[in-house]
Amino acid sequence: MAKRRYELDSRVLTIFFFVAIPFIVVGSFLVVNMARVRLEAALGASLEQRALETKLWIERYMGDQVVHLRILAYDSLVRRAVAASGAHASMPEGLETAWNSGADPAALAPVLQSPQAGHLREVVRLRPALRLVQVADVHGHLVASSSRAGRFANAEAPWFQAVAANPVERAFVSLREFPGSALPVLEIAYPILDDEGVLLGALRALLDVGDLYAVLAPVRIGRTGHAVLLRSTDGVIVASDETQSGVRAVFPGFESARTVIERERRGFWTIPAIERDGVVVEPARVAGFSQIEQVPGVKWLVAVEQDAQEAAAPITEVTRYLWIHFLGVFGTVIMLALYFSFKLEKPVIEDELHLHEEHLPRGVPRTGTDG
Repeated sequence: MAKRRYELDSRVLTIFFFVAIPFIVVGSFLVVNMARVRLEAALGASLEQRALETKLWIERYMGDQVVHLRILAYDSLVRRAVAASGAHASMPEGLETAWNSGADPAALAPVLQSPQAGHLREVVRLRPALRLVQVADVHGHLVASSSRAGRFANAEAPWFQAVAANPVERAFVSLREFPGSALPVLEIAYPILDDEGVLLGALRALLDVGDLYAVLAPVRIGRTGHAVLLRSTDGVIVASDETQSGVRAVFPGFESARTVIERERRGFWTIPAIERDGVVVEPARVAGFSQIEQVPGVKWLVAVEQDAQEAAAPITEVTRYLWIHFLGVFGTVIMLALYFSFKLEKPVIEDELHLHEEHLPRGVPRTGTDG
């Protein structure tokens, strides 16, 4: 019995190729999309971690500023000055007018030319980021100041009211405008207490917000990733790359991010692109957030953001090469299918050879030969 032979039908193989390719394409792109989602989640978690680290740096920085004020509050010159001034509840006549106008240097000498004021100026010279350091007595009247700025009577000022309402060793921090400057300043106030915890006065310092940006500046991720400090109530940017050029704006897409943070308790979010009049003014971004908790008196939020296009660049490159790969495979299959199709239709033996006549039985006349 002859051995059975098996032959490969190229047409069947081609059909299976055409049937299998769509499933391979769809499955591959499903896997790529899954990888894209996982990559965004991993990137968001990484940005959230960087935001947490930056938050700790900012809290440590603010803690150092409070410690400096606390040390100054225990200075003997400062304590003696506020104790002596606090015994007189009334303000010296004409001193507030002279302070506002600056026209009477002799009247301002007790505040600007005293040993305490000289000591405050030395502190300002040691810390270039400090714009102003002032000492007020228990009634809110200035006792010493590094320079003539602000108000002389501060009983109604928010910083003094915050310190006087709760006289404990805790700082008050706020953000305010500084006259003649495009950038805001950090206002830090600290109480001056006696040995029994009774309020003697308060210290006030104005710190350049650019010094706070020095904490955020080293945070860099790729080409577009950076850190931003903003107010958690309205999204106003406190410190960032933009504020160094005098620009203060609202964090783009803050409303959608705040909704996610407050409702879903998520630490990262993909902020969609923002368009105005059909033009993209802010690309889509992935941002991680962390709330400032150890700085009293402020509601700040650290955001570390990166453009979504840059973040998804590896998956985008893989997808592009995957398209090229499938287009090449699909084109190769089509060319092979056409090639084998033409081969199947071509005769195996040429007609003009007439090889079949060689195998005619005897007695059958051959074509073209004599009987």
